[in-house]
Amino acid sequence: MPAPPITMINCFLIDIEGTIVKDKSYAPVEGAVEWLQRVKTFGKKFSLVSNNTTHSPEELLSLLRNKGFDLGEENLDTCMKVTGEWLKKKRLKSCFVLGNEALKSYLGKERIKIREDSSVQAVVVGLDEELNFQKLKIATRALVENDAYLVALHSNKVYKDSKGEIAPSVGAVVKALEYTSGKRGLIMGKPSKDFYRNVLRRLETKPENCLMISDDPLSDLVGAKKLKIKTAFVLSGKYDESILKYLDKKNKPDYVYKSIAEIKI
Repeated sequence: MPAPPITMINCFLIDIEGTIVKDKSYAPVEGAVEWLQRVKTFGKKFSLVSNNTTHSPEELLSLLRNKGFDLGEENLDTCMKVTGEWLKKKRLKSCFVLGNEALKSYLGKERIKIREDSSVQAVVVGLDEELNFQKLKIATRALVENDAYLVALHSNKVYKDSKGEIAPSVGAVVKALEYTSGKRGLIMGKPSKDFYRNVLRRLETKPENCLMISDDPLSDLVGAKKLKIKTAFVLSGKYDESILKYLDKKNKPDYVYKSIAEIKI
């Protein structure tokens, strides 16, 4: 596909895993560090928009900086941060978390009580690699018996684990809990329209002047297209080009690249 009209693009929204780093090892995709540096040199705005649920925003920034990426706090928007802000805005004081200790610790620092029973105001679903039936039972009881909110950090279908193997992601668990409870999950991260709108508002840019770059055309890019954001699918992550057959014409990405390094600035 032809390169986007760069004169119109003044802002980039950029996925992290599979786009600028290869996987959860955070080894940079070849040319990604240099590409982001060029974005800064040319004075373009950008944000790394992440559905990471295993590291706090501060930890994630530190990891990426240690890999050579020149980033400030203003260059990162994560679903974990949005979730904490939403829970506080709703004045919810307690939650049951399907997720790891990093997520629990982050929410705890936001003064939200983490309980291990169903007597909570919200069930928060992140990535839980130790998920079991008992945890699902507690979550279901909280939703059905206690009328708790079902809060999902994101709705991704699959991800690549630490072994580089495809595994079910947060969205799969959310779908199960939606089925058992009859509730609809509230999606905090990508591909929520509100998530994208908030990032664009913060960066003071319009959708038509922005390019979203990701290795996930099924969720990240479809969500961005709904807001008229231009989209670029990179083949450096979990999907190859054959995945596009599952998308109708209106949802196909505008551009396809082998990696982010190919995108002209």
